[in-house]
Amino acid sequence: MPICQNCGEKWTWTQTIKTIFRLECPYCAKKQYESASSRIRSGMFWLIPFIFLPINAGFEFSVDLSLLIAVLLGFVILGLYPFILKLSNEEEPYW
Repeated sequence: MPICQNCGEKWTWTQTIKTIFRLECPYCAKKQYESASSRIRSGMFWLIPFIFLPINAGFEFSVDLSLLIAVLLGFVILGLYPFILKLSNEEEPYW
């Protein structure tokens, strides 16, 4: 789970999901940023549903089933996202 770099409090899964788009600490109300290493990991994590779609085409699954699987994978990834999120006090460049 992410830990605020300002106050040192560990966020719960629910708090992380609620603040996923603004990343403001629920304890000290300071703006937090996703660390560069976390952005790289999460970017690769979000590619899984897009990689899975061509595999589905190879097995000749229907389009509806393929999209359903991609949406379900998206929800699973969103649920696991708080476990890979690392925070920073300032926005870090990718390099």
